[in-house]
Amino acid sequence: MASIEPLKTSIRIIWYIDGKKDSETLTDTPPTPANKAHAQRIADMVEQQISMGIFNRDQAFPDSPKRQAAFFGHYIPVWQTAEQTTVSPSTWKTYTSKVANHITPYWEHKQISKISAEDIEYWVYQILKKKLSPKTIIDVLNLWRSIWRYWARHQKHPNDPSQYIKLTTKDPEDINPFTRDEINMIINSETDQTLRNLWTVMLWSGLSSHELMPLAVEDIDTAQATAHIKRGFVKGQHRVTKNRRRNRQIELLPIVSEALADQSALIATNSTQTINILDRDNHTYQTYNLTWLWYNAHTDMHYTYPQLEKRWKRHLKTCNIDYRPLNNGRHTYASQVLSTGAVSAEWLANQLGHANTDMIHKHYGKFIPNDSRHIIQNLASALNNSVLSSIDGK
Repeated sequence: MASIEPLKTSIRIIWYIDGKKDSETLTDTPPTPANKAHAQRIADMVEQQISMGIFNRDQAFPDSPKRQAAFFGHYIPVWQTAEQTTVSPSTWKTYTSKVANHITPYWEHKQISKISAEDIEYWVYQILKKKLSPKTIIDVLNLWRSIWRYWARHQKHPNDPSQYIKLTTKDPEDINPFTRDEINMIINSETDQTLRNLWTVMLWSGLSSHELMPLAVEDIDTAQATAHIKRGFVKGQHRVTKNRRRNRQIELLPIVSEALADQSALIATNSTQTINILDRDNHTYQTYNLTWLWYNAHTDMHYTYPQLEKRWKRHLKTCNIDYRPLNNGRHTYASQVLSTGAVSAEWLANQLGHANTDMIHKHYGKFIPNDSRHIIQNLASALNNSVLSSIDGK
């Protein structure tokens, strides 16, 4: 069942399990009498373990390049076990999809210690680049590195072969916020009162679509004209806000307070619902009793993104306004607020739940020329007053 085969500079041990041949070569082991005797003892051990049903290749040949731990695929389940609870279920679903589609098929059976920089470069530049965007490639590469590190942490001097990859992403597309005239058309032409209130809040509060959907009566302080943003609704699951900064109290414009008050009156007879909210540890849940503001009687829950998107597209078409996705309401709010010149970028960042103003300047805030002409007039007036004051002071 197990035997040895002397080679020129090594000895091969051969065995059969269920009729299938397998082998292991003892490298740097010339076939001297002593080495052949040692190899035969290993072969006898293998044969005995096979007969007892306890043979384990990795234990019998711990230094073999064929052992499971020598291959990249061995560390994928290790990564899964350790990482799954560190991110939200929706994020984890995205991660595992990328790993299954782009990492496992290519790297599973490759010896991890022999992966070179050239191997990574070929994979990225010749395979991934032909079918994925630079942003997606970066995401996939980061997942590859995360898996690779579970092997590297047991090595004395690991050298990340992916460190030489250089990828650049294209500039983000223009957010194209709605103008004041478009906003008025969207709100004033809506005949469904709930949707009219919803569009008003969406365009004039700065909430993301995921924060807007699960907004509840219990979140609103009418007397103070504020709303406490505590949760989001992402891929069918309620969870606490994206980060601690996003758990915030926002100030409401009068038009938003009025829309929320009107909507609260419309659903005043609705019962509260008991909801489990996934906590930031992605493991435990908090239980709340909430009254949904944007209640959908057909589903006995608040509107979901696909349900709102369908109504939003239809309404924009009726208004003869170019389509922009739901989250453009957040961009529009940021741009409109900045265009007034009445607030600082710091105030707006706090309102939107950002830690600093980087995202305001980079992504959300775009001046709308037609809605900001008054600023230059205010500036001219201020400068004229300053000039006159300096002249009078002479």
